[in-house]
Amino acid sequence: MSTHLIRRRIVLVGLLALPLAGLRAAPHPRDSVLPFALTSAARARTLKARVAPGIAEQVLKVARKEAARPVHLMAEVRTGGLLKGEGGRETSQQAQEDWRQARLQALAWRLSGEMAHFEAARQLLLAWSGAYQPSFSPVDETELASLLMGFDLVQERLNGVEREQVRVFCRTLAQGYLSDPIKVGGPSTARNNWHSHRIKIGTAAAYVTGDALLIARAKERFLAHVPRNIGAGGVPFDFEQRDALHYTTYSLEPLLTTALMAQAHGDDWYGAPEARRLAEALAWLAPYAQGRKTHEEFAKSAVPFDRKRVAAGEKGFTGNWETKGAANVYLLAARFDPAYLPLALELRPPAWALALYGA
Repeated sequence: MSTHLIRRRIVLVGLLALPLAGLRAAPHPRDSVLPFALTSAARARTLKARVAPGIAEQVLKVARKEAARPVHLMAEVRTGGLLKGEGGRETSQQAQEDWRQARLQALAWRLSGEMAHFEAARQLLLAWSGAYQPSFSPVDETELASLLMGFDLVQERLNGVEREQVRVFCRTLAQGYLSDPIKVGGPSTARNNWHSHRIKIGTAAAYVTGDALLIARAKERFLAHVPRNIGAGGVPFDFEQRDALHYTTYSLEPLLTTALMAQAHGDDWYGAPEARRLAEALAWLAPYAQGRKTHEEFAKSAVPFDRKRVAAGEKGFTGNWETKGAANVYLLAARFDPAYLPLALELRPPAWALALYGA
């Protein structure tokens, strides 16, 4: 039997054994004062026991290479609308990687106990939450939600001043990203993937603040957006606008991440009547993810910037869509519908996602 098949079976057995109705473990005295985005302090303590050793080792292998990575703090992070080499895009990409690294290093600490990973995550969290002023451009700042998921995993070991600094930052994020009208972006961005990312960032931040009014606002935004973003029969507006499955998954992934955060707090946003089209979109996309259907990306996109990307030869903007782009979508979907788990594993999600979303 191949190593890939063995890996799939190990992960499949482990994930199917998990409860799907909620993510929180038994209450702990300290947890009541530690609001979280996705992972409660109680679940964070048991993460190592719940992640398959092979998956944990993959996470650690990547994290150890980056544990000494310096912080790439900058005043403005911008990648949206820029081609390679334009407007400091590569520098901003390094900043965005900081936010992902906070999640990765925090995961590595929980899986190994190695303090180098904790210190790396702590340094990134405190540097960005202490100095960065958000632009409220969701396509530039979507990975701030990753930063907050890293905070979940290490906050128990931070001191009160450090935790409060992150929460103040989150209040700014939540108020800005859940505002009405939207702060940044044209009219169509209130319907497309931009708004999916606004809601993801705003929801993560709202949950970290523990503010019931902000959380209620996040739920309202989510339930209003799903039927605007996904049309009848499950066809996403992003697919119609961009003629690309790339942007279909780019909109569905933050929506599913948002629903998973709600599930972790005992609230079923995914199953709400207003959100029923989210399940329809997953069913619509499945034949493409399974390879039974193919799609030539961006061939009829209505967005001029997409044509610039095609002309520049940017990877992923010509030719047929690659099914691996749906790996995280169906891993998240499996938390709501376990029938999607075999497809998710076939698409081979990254180890960090298996550890964080699957465990």
